Amino acid sequence: MTTTVDYDLTRAQRKLDELDRVLRSVRGRLGNTLDIRRVCGDVERLRDSLALLCEHAPDDRHPGPPSPRAELEPLPEVPYDPSLFADADDEGIGGMRPQRP
Repeated sequence: MTTTVDYDLTRAQRKLDELDRVLRSVRGRLGNTLDIRRVCGDVERLRDSLALLCEHAPDDRHPGPPSPRAELEPLPEVPYDPSLFADADDEGIGGMRPQRP
């Protein structure tokens, strides 16, 4: 049996819907605990990721050449000019730099 990307993505969406229904049932029995909220948040993130995947998935009904990927811009290996960071705070250091008058 051959499956298409569209079919597989639809199946994944249905499985997420089923998981969501089961989690609502578990939430009703266990309460709105931190663990339940965390898993429900994971399901929502999966739902969002799946929606993005569906947007960019190839259309099996109209096959064609893959769309070209954007060219990556190489970054130079030279260090940044220190003057760029002259008045910036060091995150996490907490004021270790001497104060300027």
